[in-house]
Amino acid sequence: MTTPSSTTPAPFGWCHWHKGPSGTAVMVSVVEQNSGPGAALYACAPCREQRGLTPVAEQAHEVAYRDYLLHTTDCEGCSRLGRCDVGGRLRNIYQQALEVTC
Repeated sequence: MTTPSSTTPAPFGWCHWHKGPSGTAVMVSVVEQNSGPGAALYACAPCREQRGLTPVAEQAHEVAYRDYLLHTTDCEGCSRLGRCDVGGRLRNIYQQALEVTC
């Protein structure tokens, strides 16, 4: 069984904004909780456009985190002990994007 990614609309989904079924709903927000699991909120294409909602996979902090992870996975200069110059810059970009998000 495969699970849909946050960028690929499920064949049938739910839009939390118009509170109805949708074939174009993608994850736009994650609600964190102090205890217990968080919740993902989904929005269909018309609701995203009307409300200016950005899919999670396209949000700056997510893009920066993916770039950082891709780099550190393949870089011999990045390890638990430290990072190469590029890895350090990518980590700083990610941390700055997180500060804007929070």
